[in-house]
Amino acid sequence: MGRIIIDNIMIRLHQRAMPDHSIKSETLEALKWLAFFFMAIDHLYRFIPLTQLEFMLPLGRLAMPLFAFTFGYSLTNFTFKNAQSVRMLLFRLLITALISSIPYIYLQSSSNAFGIWPLNIIFTFFLAVLILYINTWKKIYSIFIAAALFIIGGMVVEYFWAGLLLTISSYYFAKRPNWKNILLIVFSLTLLIDLNGNFYALLFLPIVYFAPYLNVKCRRVKHIFYLLYPLHLFLLSGLKFLNN
Repeated sequence: MGRIIIDNIMIRLHQRAMPDHSIKSETLEALKWLAFFFMAIDHLYRFIPLTQLEFMLPLGRLAMPLFAFTFGYSLTNFTFKNAQSVRMLLFRLLITALISSIPYIYLQSSSNAFGIWPLNIIFTFFLAVLILYINTWKKIYSIFIAAALFIIGGMVVEYFWAGLLLTISSYYFAKRPNWKNILLIVFSLTLLIDLNGNFYALLFLPIVYFAPYLNVKCRRVKHIFYLLYPLHLFLLSGLKFLNN
C-alpha cells in the first residue's frame, strides 16, 4: 500500500515537472505567419533606408526566435526514419536557400564586402534538419558528425550557433517538454541576446508559454513559406535598387 502511494506521488511530481505543451496545428500555423510578418519588418528595417523606424526593432528581433521555434516544433510531425522523406525535405530547403541567396547577398552587400556571409536562415534550418537526421543514426560516430556540423556550420549560417541551437532545442522540447530542453532554449536565447545587443528576444517566451492555450483558426497552405521567403527578399531587393 505504501509503495503504491509513493509511486502515485512520483507520477504526479513527474507530470508537474514536465507539463504538456501541445500547440494546436492551426495555432502553430498562425505563429508561422506572425514570424514571417515580423521577419519582413526586420528586413525592411535592416535593408531599406527609408524604413528606419525605431519601433520596428523589437518586433524584428522576435522574428528569428518565432521562426526557429515553429520550424523546430513542426518537425515533430516529420518521420526522420524515412530516408526518402528526409532527402525531399533537405532538397526543398536547399533549393529555397540557394534561390534566396541571390537577393539576400545583394541586400547584405552594403553591410559587408561581398554579402555572402552569413548564409540566410533557410541554410540554418537545412543544417538543423541534417543534424537531427544524423542523431537518429544507430552509429557510434553519429554524435561526432553531428557535433562537427553544429560547430563548423554554426560559423557560417545566419544567427550562427544561437539560431541553430534554438531550432534543434525547439524540436526536442516539442517532443519532450522537460526542464533540460527548456534550459537549452533559454541558453540559445542568451546567445541571441548577446548577438543582437538587446533583450527583445526574451519577448518570445511569453508567446510560446501561452501558445497551448490559444485556439487560433488559421488554414495551412502547404509549402507556402518556401515560396514567400525568397519572394519577399526579391521584392526588398527591388525596393533597394530603386532607392539607390
